[in-house]
Amino acid sequence: MNRFGTTLMVTALGLLVATGCKREEPPSEEASPATASETATPEASPMTTAPGATATLQGAPEDSDFSGTVSLTEEGGSVRVVVDLKGVDTPGKHAFHVHENGDCSHDTGGKHFTSAGGHFNPTGAEHACPPTEPRHAGDFGNIEVGADGSAHMETIVTGLSLTGANPLTGKAVILHAKEDDCKTQPTGDAGDRLACGVVK
Repeated sequence: MNRFGTTLMVTALGLLVATGCKREEPPSEEASPATASETATPEASPMTTAPGATATLQGAPEDSDFSGTVSLTEEGGSVRVVVDLKGVDTPGKHAFHVHENGDCSHDTGGKHFTSAGGHFNPTGAEHACPPTEPRHAGDFGNIEVGADGSAHMETIVTGLSLTGANPLTGKAVILHAKEDDCKTQPTGDAGDRLACGVVK
C-alpha cells in the first residue's frame, strides 16, 4: 500500500472513531428538562401540611404551677384537639369548653376570665356533652385530671374549622373547676374558670 492509501485509511479511521464518540455522548439539551422537573417537585411539598393552631393556657394568678397547651389540627371537615395539662390542683373531671371571646384577662372580685364570654355557640343550640347533637360548638365535655395534677385528652370535633366556617381561631379555651353535668343550661354547672388560653 502506498503512502497516499495509508493516509486515507488513517483519516477514515479517525472519522469513524469521532462519529462513534458523538453517538455515545448524551445530548446536553435533553438533560435540562429532567433537572428542571426535579427542582420543581420540592416546591409543592410544603402545601401537604395540614393547617394547625395552638393555645397556651394560663392559670389564675394564685395558681403559679399550672401549665397547659391545646393543639388543633384540621382533618378534612373536622378538627383534632389535643389537650395537655399540668399542675391542676383538684383531680377528677373538669369541664373543658371553647368560649366566644379571645380574651383571657384576669378579673377582679374573685372571678377569673369572665371576659372570655359564654360558650362558643354559633348555631344557637342548647348545651350538652359529646357525642350529643346538637350542642354548643364549644362543648368539648370533660377532661380527666389524675392524682398528680396532669391530664391528656384527644378528641375530634365536627362542624368546626380553624379559619373557615365556625372558626376556632381567635376564641378562648377554658378549663373549669367542676365537672360538666351535660344538662344544666347554658353552662353545664361547670363552676369557676381555672385556666384560659386564646387559639392562635
